[in-house]
Amino acid sequence: MTSATTIAYQLCNSCAVAVAYGDMSALDTESTAEVLAFMADHGYLTPADDIDPPGYWLCECCGIDQLGAGRTFTHD
Repeated sequence: MTSATTIAYQLCNSCAVAVAYGDMSALDTESTAEVLAFMADHGYLTPADDIDPPGYWLCECCGIDQLGAGRTFTHD
């Protein structure tokens, strides 16, 4: 019997909108290539939970350090 492991990706709010809706208007133009590459590599992701980690954290989509709230996404 195998057990399924869910991988959650921590995304900033701008990347969360891009991944969920394909709306790139909130992205910094310097980050667009990284976001498109993340989307191509990971395919369709499902929004999971709101997060607010303490201190700085790294958005796994754009690679920019964040401070404050974000969102997790999973492969369902």
